[in-house]
Amino acid sequence: MVQQTEGSCIGDDRYTQGVHLFEQWQSQRYHGEGYLRHPVRSLGLGWRYLTLDHYFGAVPPIRLWLRSRSGGQRTLPDFTCVGALKSGTTDLAAYLMRHPSILAPLTKEIGHGFPALWGPYFPTERERAKVAARTGHALVGHFDPLLHDIPLIDNFHSVRPEAKVVLMLRDPVERAYSHYKWDLFLSGRNGLRTLPYGRTFAEYVTLALGSFPAPSPPTTLPSMPMLGTGVYVPSVRRWLDTYGRDRVFIVTAEEFFADIPKTVCRIHEFLGLPQVVPQIRTVLNRNPLDFPPLDAETAARLREFYRPWNERLFDLLERDLGWNDPPEQI
Repeated sequence: MVQQTEGSCIGDDRYTQGVHLFEQWQSQRYHGEGYLRHPVRSLGLGWRYLTLDHYFGAVPPIRLWLRSRSGGQRTLPDFTCVGALKSGTTDLAAYLMRHPSILAPLTKEIGHGFPALWGPYFPTERERAKVAARTGHALVGHFDPLLHDIPLIDNFHSVRPEAKVVLMLRDPVERAYSHYKWDLFLSGRNGLRTLPYGRTFAEYVTLALGSFPAPSPPTTLPSMPMLGTGVYVPSVRRWLDTYGRDRVFIVTAEEFFADIPKTVCRIHEFLGLPQVVPQIRTVLNRNPLDFPPLDAETAARLREFYRPWNERLFDLLERDLGWNDPPEQI
């Protein structure tokens, strides 16, 4: 059964406010407009962050402390939706969390794979029962860009062996450039951009390719190196071997953004939920800084690097995702 969502999600809702607030805060930091120069504005953002219904990343400790001491028994997720950094997981998560039968965690990104410590992030059994009574279904979701996190794969399976898994992948060349731009944004004006290998993406790629598989150039996210994060096949294989192919749904960012309603409804069906057609809103977690397009020569070098890894992935999935072809040939 396919239902139409009510209202509009073009603007902010409870699942997107935290993303926009993070962008504002990070933009202030990047432009040197933080607390000392604009105390009233920064205090306002801080108060809003303390009172959000849903977070994009880190949750204020006071919120977790209060939740750990109230509400009763808390649930663990029935499914997880994970992907590589800068693969569109924020957008996909926001659409899935709008389904009336999906209960969202307090934050889209808990940031670690240890379910024993997840309790305060998730809804209570009482809240889950209310949703089930109202809609006829109730699933608790977990969302995080932790595709490569082995503790998450193994620990989550140990507590939820029957859970379902949604993996989101993106053309690793496009993902790598987005990763580099995100690093520039997070590191600020006096960060990565000031280093010799950070001035251009071409220079950054030269150093990364020359050092692989040794540690890549410094990044604001050391657990997610720019090149290695786009090598998907070992982690995808582990997810498939751990949960079984029938419990893993693989979606690419390209197909998701090409037809969001169709993709979201297919995931609803995979999760065993009535399909609810989402209304389209603006893209989330998009870098607010202006950058030139990815230059063809650097893209070609990266495509050759990823080609054998992609071929192994395509063989594993028995599906060619088209990433080894130049864009004009796809």
